[in-house]
Amino acid sequence: MLGAVVYLAVILTTYMAGICVLRLVRLSPDDGAQRALAALVVGHVLLALLILVAGLIGYLQWWVLAHLLLLTALASLRALDDCLRSVVGMLARLWWELTRSPLRLIHWAIVIIIALQLIAALAPPLPTDYDGLAEHLAMAKQWARDGRIHPLWYDHHSQFPATLQMFYLLAHVFDLPGAAKLFHWGFGVMAIAATVVTGRRLLAPAAGSWAGLILATTPGFAWLMGVAYVDLAAITCGMLALLFFIRWAQERADWLLWLSALMAGAGAGVKMQGIALLGLLGLAVLFVLRRRLRTGILRAAAFVGIALIVCGPWYLKSYLWTGNPVYPFAYSIFGGKYWSADRAEAYHLSQRDYGRGEIPSAEEYARMSPLERAFAGPHAPLNLLLAPLNVTLSPVEFTVPLSPLGVWATDAIGPLWLALLPLLALFRRPPPVRWMLWLLLPLWVWWLWSMQLNRYLLPTLALVAPAAGWAVVEAERHSTLLGTIVRSVVTAWSAIAIGLICLYALPQTRAALGVVRADDYLAGVSLHAAAEVINQRAPANAKVALYGEPRGYYLDRDYLWAERGHSALIDYDTATTGEALVAEWRRLGVTHVMINFGAFPSLDSGDPVAARIGQALDDGLLEPLPMPAVARPYAVFRLT
Repeated sequence: MLGAVVYLAVILTTYMAGICVLRLVRLSPDDGAQRALAALVVGHVLLALLILVAGLIGYLQWWVLAHLLLLTALASLRALDDCLRSVVGMLARLWWELTRSPLRLIHWAIVIIIALQLIAALAPPLPTDYDGLAEHLAMAKQWARDGRIHPLWYDHHSQFPATLQMFYLLAHVFDLPGAAKLFHWGFGVMAIAATVVTGRRLLAPAAGSWAGLILATTPGFAWLMGVAYVDLAAITCGMLALLFFIRWAQERADWLLWLSALMAGAGAGVKMQGIALLGLLGLAVLFVLRRRLRTGILRAAAFVGIALIVCGPWYLKSYLWTGNPVYPFAYSIFGGKYWSADRAEAYHLSQRDYGRGEIPSAEEYARMSPLERAFAGPHAPLNLLLAPLNVTLSPVEFTVPLSPLGVWATDAIGPLWLALLPLLALFRRPPPVRWMLWLLLPLWVWWLWSMQLNRYLLPTLALVAPAAGWAVVEAERHSTLLGTIVRSVVTAWSAIAIGLICLYALPQTRAALGVVRADDYLAGVSLHAAAEVINQRAPANAKVALYGEPRGYYLDRDYLWAERGHSALIDYDTATTGEALVAEWRRLGVTHVMINFGAFPSLDSGDPVAARIGQALDDGLLEPLPMPAVARPYAVFRLT
């Protein structure tokens, strides 16, 4: 539980720091809830950048980060009274919402979901936390082990904006990895709160409550609260950027526009996907001020400029390390270190493979014209037209199914969006709803045209959650029958969603409470068992080449993703024999090889790389290590 205490201390520090920054730049909202949410975002951004600086200069030691936190807290101490009053006020308000509000059943459902996901967040990460074990937690652990932030050339994700990963890094530097997932859980709570606040401020009190429930019962959103991803921080920043932008469009107070820019910049500093909303809001400024074009251009430029100041350090770092500010994307424009045109094309094709429809074979694809390629597979006109129906009813085609409980429990968008958003056509829509829908349209098209992944749709859908909540309110106001039907549908789905969450959250309770040790909890996990073979048998200076398995978090040794598609670290064009491949491994300091044969071809399959590994094994250049039965289908080899 020490991790939870540290988490609360960090959150208090970020809140106080955020309050001080907002006061300094005179952008502090008068509404307490809006001020608290904006302050938490700004405080996280500030502290993340300070951790980044400490890491870049090689001072990732616990005492350095402890002093950094302490100094930040002391410098922000004058905001402590505001913080304590806000906490007391929010707790009192929450108690009223749960006991006396006419909407208390909605609020209880939200609280139950938050509590269940807190259990998942406190438990050790499982293999289903795929991106956490492969990227977010993994890079944080590696940097903490090295005592500095440096390029991890095998993983292009390490060049991405990493605001939230800095807090995962903080947890690992403090040797409290159990605290890491709490930061993403916390942003899930903030995302729900921001949605409720947005609906209440812009539409109606009940609209905010229904909106929060709709978002919280979205299976993909709820599941993300228990894992170490970054999407919930992006949703929080996007919702606040939307709130302050619409308030500016209505009130024409420039400080609201600058606050929206801060939130949009924070979102782009969390996830590259935030660039789309940032640019779209910049264009929306021009639209609002279209009758005063010169003023509009200046305001839009200032909006984008403020946002870039907030997120710019991450893209500057990527540019200085790789030559590409959005590495590895836009390779044809910027290029990029340890990347190549063929990898960029393969990466592009792999992203376009999500959704209903199959990408043609490589031979057929090569014969297609550029126009035919653009509308192939999931991007065929009929598939694009039916995407709202397909992503709702057939979510497995829009993700990589990892959980044994299925996509419906952990990575679907659920049925409420398709059920509620069309209702908006029945009612006279107020300006905030129209803004939400107009912003949804280009973001929806961008999602369709880029990577049709369920999770990537969530930040866009979240922007219209207040509109969906308002649809419930309007249905009740216009027709008793329609209102009863809509309310019953939302209630029934909420009960189902909570039941699905219980199926995967409650079994983690003993581990979350510390009744079961993390190693014992993970003892039956094949990936963990394979990693433990290396942790126990390989020397401390060992380095592992991973094939068919990017989830290296369980390893306590250096490692790299060795497959061709990840980077140009290994020259497979010249390493055409087993001996040559071993020489490439040795050049990179590799001492061991771990293969997941559940995702990598067998050594006698005819696959070129697998054949070279098999040849090295036959030539005595590799020695297989004994593996426990639970580690199947993994194999570990030592270079002789």
